[in-house]
Amino acid sequence: MMALSAFRKNEKGAAATEFGLAVPLVIMLFYGMAQFGIILLANAGIRHALDTGARAATVYVGATPMTDAQIRSIVTANLYGTDNGTVSTPTVSRGTSNGVNYVDITVAYSTPLDLIVYQYGPISLAETRRAYLP
Repeated sequence: MMALSAFRKNEKGAAATEFGLAVPLVIMLFYGMAQFGIILLANAGIRHALDTGARAATVYVGATPMTDAQIRSIVTANLYGTDNGTVSTPTVSRGTSNGVNYVDITVAYSTPLDLIVYQYGPISLAETRRAYLP
């Protein structure tokens, strides 16, 4: 009975045990934040590329408007932060709204979310930018 009482009062190794329980959770938390940051970087890169493509479509009109292939190549050249996933080929569609011509540029991005011990299905982002042509 005396040995059991002494064992219960002994706190040696308590800090190591708490550390061992807390560290994996903290590492997973930081890793998850990094994964979320990568997704936000990809979103910013897609938006930047779409803005650049829309600007090019509206500013560089000249005698002949930019072709869809030129707009797609500008968008593709300005993408950043999308190395960890797959990016669809930018799609360009033209139309008229209330007598004004416009161009819609769309890009989709998909990446798996990896949380070390749990693999979540792909996270998909899709952005569309409409630019009204002069």
